[in-house]
Amino acid sequence: MKKGSNLIYDINKMCDFIFGNPNDKTSEVEITENYKLSEDGQMTLDNKTIKEVKVNDYTGQNTMRYDMIKMFIEILNDVEDPKVMTLGQGITLNTMEAYELIKDIKDGE
Repeated sequence: MKKGSNLIYDINKMCDFIFGNPNDKTSEVEITENYKLSEDGQMTLDNKTIKEVKVNDYTGQNTMRYDMIKMFIEILNDVEDPKVMTLGQGITLNTMEAYELIKDIKDGE
C-alpha cells in the first residue's frame, strides 16, 4: 500500500462478487410413490412420480463470499502502518486489488 494513497472499496465489484452466478441453478427432486394393497394382501407399488425442479438458490455460496469480503475488510482495518504489513495483510491487499475490490479513488472518477 503506497503511503498517502487514497484507496476505496469498490462496492459494485464487491456486490458482483458476493451475488454473482445468477445463471447457476440447483435441482430439487421430489419422488412420490403410491402403493395399493394387492389381492394377496401385499403392498405393491401402484405408481411413482419423479418431479425435478431447478431453482436459483445459492444462499450458501453468497454467505461464504460475504463472510470472505467481511474478513478481508477486517484484516485491512488492522493495518497500522502500511509500510509494515504482515504476510496475511499483504496477501489480502494484493488479492483485493487484483480482483478490483479496492481501487485508488482517482480511478473511480
